[in-house]
Amino acid sequence: MKTNWASVNEKYLDTVAPLKRYPLVYRGLGLVLALALYLAGLVLVDAVSGDARLPLALTAVYFLPAVLRAWLLFYWAARDEVRALKARRAQTHA
Repeated sequence: MKTNWASVNEKYLDTVAPLKRYPLVYRGLGLVLALALYLAGLVLVDAVSGDARLPLALTAVYFLPAVLRAWLLFYWAARDEVRALKARRAQTHA
């Protein structure tokens, strides 16, 4: 018997399977989602903390690696796409 999380994971993988054929689009959506969640979290902390700026700064610094990871994944996918395109062009011209 599957657990609820296993079935949710299976549905998620079925949903994103078409996107995985295009890694640049898939990583780009992940980057946009990470940025949106990061900014929404900062707005929420700012609304809750009032005039105190320390909680906002600590939250921004604590969650920044997640945004940087999403950016690096997008960058690496874009770099690999460009390299593959250059390799295909070199093979067709040779």
